Amino acid sequence: MSMLSGDATIEQDRPRFGDGRRCLFIASEVRCGSTFVGETLAYELNKSCGYHLWGLTKEPFSFVKYESKPEEILDTWRALYLDGSGFVAAKLMCKALSQIHRLAENSPDLREAFFGDHARWIIVRRADRIEQAVSLAMALKTKTFHYYGDPQLSEEDSIELTIPEIDWAVKSVAMSDIYLQALAASLPSERSVAMNYKDFVADQPGYIEKVHQICGFPTFDRATYVNDSKLQPTGRNAKQRYAEQFRAWYLAHHG
Repeated sequence: MSMLSGDATIEQDRPRFGDGRRCLFIASEVRCGSTFVGETLAYELNKSCGYHLWGLTKEPFSFVKYESKPEEILDTWRALYLDGSGFVAAKLMCKALSQIHRLAENSPDLREAFFGDHARWIIVRRADRIEQAVSLAMALKTKTFHYYGDPQLSEEDSIELTIPEIDWAVKSVAMSDIYLQALAASLPSERSVAMNYKDFVADQPGYIEKVHQICGFPTFDRATYVNDSKLQPTGRNAKQRYAEQFRAWYLAHHG
């Protein structure tokens, strides 16, 4: 009886579909480390608060293109899983986010859904764009973007990359990084957290605490924090080697 009563109370307190929902979005680009950040936060919030914000690792708006209409984007937004915390969660890449920005200029509903007072943003960038480009080139060549197995069994250390492959990737990530920089500058500091991936890895408790604060989540307990993410970094030696090779080449071949 008590269990049924408790479940009924939880269901009664849960915000209705589309009613007063708050949003936690991650803005990023390929190879920025946003999947690791999203997984880390989702596991921590589930463990410490019982929340189910696994949408932080998913990209439900990847379909958005220039021809997209505000209503189809809002339909996807309305269909996001509404957690008992009152939050929905999702990750957005620059290409889709730019189109949403453009359409929001003439759609008050879209503007409110993504950039209104109920929206919270985490912006994830890479401090070293050459390292990011090498990681992108490696992922494209191996067809592996996220690795959950034994890092020692990864084939990345044996993959060969060419300068043109890395050069293309550098140009690809550079414009996206400028976009993320502009996005971070456009968002109110009380509703957003901007981070570089390496800074997050070095100070996970500090950045997780900031996310708790902007969202109004329960106080973060640093003393008991353990990262439960299952994502594994791979190919570190090869990536470092190719990044150094490209830097040496680029110093003599810029432009």
